[in-house]
Amino acid sequence: MRDFFLMVPVYFVCSFAFSAEPLPKDVSRFIYNAEACEHLAGEFDGELPRRQQDDILKNIHKYCKAAKNQLRILEMKYQGNARMMKVIKSNANDAVTSYERE
Repeated sequence: MRDFFLMVPVYFVCSFAFSAEPLPKDVSRFIYNAEACEHLAGEFDGELPRRQQDDILKNIHKYCKAAKNQLRILEMKYQGNARMMKVIKSNANDAVTSYERE
């Protein structure tokens, strides 16, 4: 009986973990860019050597610009899909939404 009670939670966790549909490619790409944007924005430090700052800024512009453009497109494309909009909004971090190239 004890084994039964141990197996029930495992069954439910595994069934939910493997039941999720894969995300569309455009949403997955947006998530990748948004995460890279946020990570790089957190890496920037004015006390780093100038060359390293330039490299980080170059990559911030690359990933944040892509993510911000993708965000606008995805919001229009999936406006009628509540599940997808929830995924998109949960990954639209501050680094993406506030990005503006100097």
